[in-house]
Amino acid sequence: MSTIPDALKEIVVFIFIKGSGGEDEAIGTGFFVGVVDKHRKKGAFPYLVTARHVLTDRQGRYYPDIYIRMNKISGGSEIIRVPLSGEGALPIYKHVDEKVDIVVLPVRPRDDVYQYRVLTDNMISTREQFVEAGIREGDEVFFTGLFASFFGAERNYPVVRFGRVAMLPQERIPWKGEMLSLYLIECQSFGGNSGSPVFFYLGVARDPLSFIWSGPKFLLMGIMKGSFLEPNEVQLVDRSRIPVSFENAGIAAVVPAYYLHEILFSEELKRARASAK
Repeated sequence: MSTIPDALKEIVVFIFIKGSGGEDEAIGTGFFVGVVDKHRKKGAFPYLVTARHVLTDRQGRYYPDIYIRMNKISGGSEIIRVPLSGEGALPIYKHVDEKVDIVVLPVRPRDDVYQYRVLTDNMISTREQFVEAGIREGDEVFFTGLFASFFGAERNYPVVRFGRVAMLPQERIPWKGEMLSLYLIECQSFGGNSGSPVFFYLGVARDPLSFIWSGPKFLLMGIMKGSFLEPNEVQLVDRSRIPVSFENAGIAAVVPAYYLHEILFSEELKRARASAK
C-alpha cells in the first residue's frame, strides 16, 4: 500500500464528553465530509460524521453536549463544544433505517482558525460505485482514528491501522442481538476507534486511452462500528464457577458508506442546504 496522504488524517477529529469529575474524556472519533454546493458555488457544506453509539450513553440517550478537539493553524489544539440538546442544539441527521449506526451533524469550524480538511462527497462510495470498483476479499483497507493510549498532548495525532477485506456479505449478520448490514475487515479496533473513517485502497489507476498512470486511489468504505469479541472460559481453582473473558477476534465491523451517502443526499438534508443562506 502507498503511504497515507496527510489530507486523510486531517479530516479526523477526536470526540470527548465531560466525565463525572468534569474532566475531558475521549470517547471516539469523528471526521468531516463536504457536499459540494453545485448551485450557489460557495464551496462545500461541511458535516461532522461519526457512529451514533459514540454520542449516546448506556441507555441509548444522546449526551447533552459533546466536545471535539481540533488542531489550530497557529499551533496547539482547542476543544469545541457541540450542543446536542437545549438552546443552540444542532440537528442530528440519521438514516431512515434506525439500525444504521451513523449520525451527521452540521458543524462548520472556522477554516481561518482550525487546520482541517473535508472529505468530498465523490469519495464516499455509493452502492453503484462499490459494485463498479470490484472490491473483493483480500483488498487492502485502512482507517484513521483516536488511539486511546496516546492521541497527543498538544495536538491531535490520529493512528492509522491497516487490514484487508474479510467478508462482504449480501445479507445481514448478527451484531449484539440485531441483524445488520455490515462489511467485515481483518483488522482490530479498540476503544476510541468507533466512528473512524475506513477506506478502500484501490491501487494505482490507469487511463485506458493514454496509458498514463495516476496516483493511488482511495474510496470511503464506511464508518468503524467495532470489533467482534469471542468468549473464552477462564479456569479458576474454584470450579463451581466458570467466569468468561472476552477477547478481540481480530475482525472489525464497518457500516457501509452508502448509508452515509443516502443520509447526505436525503430530502431532509437537501432541503436544509437549499434553505441555507
